[in-house]
Amino acid sequence: MNHISSHITKRMMLINLCTFVLIMIHGVESLSLKQSQKVLVKQKGKSVSFKCEVTDLGSGNFVHWYHKKDGETFKRLLYISHSGIATSEANEFVSEKNGNSYGIKLKTTTDGHAGMYYCAIWDGNKKVFGSGTRLYVTDQGKDKPKPPTLTGYLPSKKDEGKSAKQTLVCHASGMFPELVKFEWKINNAGTLTDVSDGDVVEQKNESPVVTVTSMLIVDKNKAQNDNYQCTVIHEGNPDGTQTLEMKKEKSKPSMEPKAADQDPVTCPPTEVPTTDQISGDSEQIPSMFLFVYAYGVLLMKNGLFFCVVSIFLLKRKAERKDKSSET
Repeated sequence: MNHISSHITKRMMLINLCTFVLIMIHGVESLSLKQSQKVLVKQKGKSVSFKCEVTDLGSGNFVHWYHKKDGETFKRLLYISHSGIATSEANEFVSEKNGNSYGIKLKTTTDGHAGMYYCAIWDGNKKVFGSGTRLYVTDQGKDKPKPPTLTGYLPSKKDEGKSAKQTLVCHASGMFPELVKFEWKINNAGTLTDVSDGDVVEQKNESPVVTVTSMLIVDKNKAQNDNYQCTVIHEGNPDGTQTLEMKKEKSKPSMEPKAADQDPVTCPPTEVPTTDQISGDSEQIPSMFLFVYAYGVLLMKNGLFFCVVSIFLLKRKAERKDKSSET
């Protein structure tokens, strides 16, 4: 009898635990916030608005707005109630509530307003932040986006037989704003498919110009036989994207025509994105430690995955022992 009572008690505890977990999951899924603006570029003296979409905000909850300058801590600007009443801690900012949008507006921008802007909400006992919006403040006439120069590097011919892994490198440099997004694809008989994010590592360098480097690490045989495509997404590109075919060629790409061979320019030229593919020795890669860094990150990921699987298997084994002891 005691055994049956104990079994029923354990089952009731399990049911209650599952119910609690489902309630918690439902709460996390329903209460959410989204910042769709990734980058804003404004001239000094102009106004700018930041948006934050919030779903299922409780009547007793608030939307908080923070400003973070590079190298500094977060500074709260104001917080907005469910009904739209704002409590401001920075007089130059005002709230803009419209439906589920809990935004803020800056009337006059200055150099000191540059940086990241985040909205945030309390979800239980933790504060959840949005993805953030970066604001660039420029002088008059300098607020137009500049497309990146895209350069690709194939694996070094000197290292082809030394390692089981090869690295394809894609550089985006000289762009404004500085935020770019890379996408890698593999060409299988004319069909492009996405490359696993686990094989890609990115790094940003500030000097001498801002350069974002994306590295794709693949098996040696795939690097030698397959063709890849590197695409950079930036608002300065005419159609939003810029693509470079990463395939082996026996000869280097042709050079740009000399100025004397070009037709006379009758109007200011439009800035066109530049792409170049370089296939050759490792000396062409700006920083050789990039490969070591990228490979180290992949090893850490594999180690973490191994630890998680091991813990899961140990817990599963322990549960089986408990069940066998009960019987």
